[in-house]
Amino acid sequence: MNTLITGASCKRLFASVAILSATLCLTACQSISTEVDTGSFADAVYTDARIKTMDTTQPWAEALAIKDGQFVAVGSQQDISRWIGPQTDQKHLDNKLVLPGLIDSHTHPGLVSFLAQVAPMPDEMSHDNTLAWLADYAADNPELPIIMGGVWDAAQYGVKGPHKKDLDAIVNDRPVILMEYWGHSVWVNSKALEAMGVDDDTPDPVPGVSGFIRDEKGEATGWVTEFAAMPYLFSVVKTNDNFEMILELFLESLSSYGVTSLLDAGNLAHDDETYSVLAKMDREGRLPVRYEGVYHVYLPEHLDNAISEFHRLRSRYTTENLTFHTIKIHYDGIKEIRTAGMSEEYLDDPGNKGGILVEQDKLTQFIRDINDEEIDLHIHVVGDEATTIALNAYETVKKELGDKLYTRLTLCHLEIIKPEDMGRFVELGVVANFTPQWHGDPMHYLDAVIGERNKRVYVAQPLLESGATVSFSSDVISPAEWERANPFLGMQVAHNRQDLEGGVNAPLMEPVSERLTLEALLTGYTRSGAYQLRRENSLGMIKEGMSADFVVMNDDLFTMDRYKIAEAEANMTVKDGEVVFKRTWLVNVQEWIFDLMY
Repeated sequence: MNTLITGASCKRLFASVAILSATLCLTACQSISTEVDTGSFADAVYTDARIKTMDTTQPWAEALAIKDGQFVAVGSQQDISRWIGPQTDQKHLDNKLVLPGLIDSHTHPGLVSFLAQVAPMPDEMSHDNTLAWLADYAADNPELPIIMGGVWDAAQYGVKGPHKKDLDAIVNDRPVILMEYWGHSVWVNSKALEAMGVDDDTPDPVPGVSGFIRDEKGEATGWVTEFAAMPYLFSVVKTNDNFEMILELFLESLSSYGVTSLLDAGNLAHDDETYSVLAKMDREGRLPVRYEGVYHVYLPEHLDNAISEFHRLRSRYTTENLTFHTIKIHYDGIKEIRTAGMSEEYLDDPGNKGGILVEQDKLTQFIRDINDEEIDLHIHVVGDEATTIALNAYETVKKELGDKLYTRLTLCHLEIIKPEDMGRFVELGVVANFTPQWHGDPMHYLDAVIGERNKRVYVAQPLLESGATVSFSSDVISPAEWERANPFLGMQVAHNRQDLEGGVNAPLMEPVSERLTLEALLTGYTRSGAYQLRRENSLGMIKEGMSADFVVMNDDLFTMDRYKIAEAEANMTVKDGEVVFKRTWLVNVQEWIFDLMY
């Protein structure tokens, strides 16, 4: 569940691109290097700090030492002093808070970059505004063979959704494709349906999930849910000249938030375009994070070639910081457009429980197959029934293989979970991945869609109490959400169970018992994220022998106002012992201009 590009965010994005281009020569001069001492001393030591190690055997420290990209000592000032030699780089941190490098274990940098080319529609997403925008944009751009814009709000159209006739009345000579707010459906005109080859007899790719909404006469209305339109959309829309620059800018932004590792949760049909650019960036020393790529399954036919495609991506694009261990499956849809796989029907659409990509038996066999190849699995599940089925499939294979089961399963989003499934995560060793930035908007309009279930969404506390591994992520897909990729924003929202707007007076999302502790949130962004990425022996803690990933903060999360956590600034981000981000006057000016434009 995501949002796409808006007018204000588009201005902000391209202002940032201009600033980046204008300051490349300045920032190039700010890189930091350290001399390596080949003796018994550290390359660098950081002292006079409040170090939150996330190591349960030593939760806090005041100094650390680094050699050859790893922590060689973590402890008191005295513990570190013996590591200081004549060539050791010494940094005194003036009692600043230090955290392990943060891990965003489900995000979409490639889609952020790709969707930057979608024409921004009005921020006020009324029906009249949408149609007025289309008329103006079509008149101003007569040469465009396809009009592609976003976003519009599906909630105002109800169960039946919008209709192609409204678009046809304005543009009937070329395809129009308008993406909706959550990024899980499109509104198209008749020309677009014709270009897709869709007629009254075209079957839905995944009934109940991906399909072509039809009226009482069986005619396609122009509302296309989930990924039914994607084969056509991505055959005609390619990455543009700004793709690499926007991708680099977004990753640098993540680094400025303290993120040192991430999982790319899918690029739809743009895997090659995205990973080829990332591999090039890494070879040129411009990739500031560890980047875990995936092969993305979003239509049933993708399962047949998923393993071979995964191996192709891995063999072609793997570099030092770009790796592949995971296949991602979009297993159901979202509750906002009634495509999430639910155990009970949607209140305003009797008989509809959403759906799933493939039946349980096929998912079970797929888990067996990828286990033979030692591949991990990451599954999008929003509805409670989809979650149950995914757990059932994994449980079947686990019972068959026991200790021989290699594949780690992560279930992401988990917006509604049956109470009886809560204990199964720890029993089966399944990782629960949540998106904290969503844990604050009550979305009361969904009361009419899912009823009382809307009061028990995004429930993580029982999983944490059971001892399950719970990781956290941003799941941004577009420039409209750029600033919500900030882990500290997610921490504030989930810590308060309130979104940012309104501060202490913002509406509370029920249940209030789901206000998560900072300890739990930090664990999810560090140790648990490392486990999900199969990096628990090298990432997620500031501990001797681990990779030297950490972030030095300008603000102390543990003492600052809980309604200001989103404003917490990273002073410095270090990956493998090397500084990959340093806050300077130039960065502050750039961020100030971003905020002004936004």
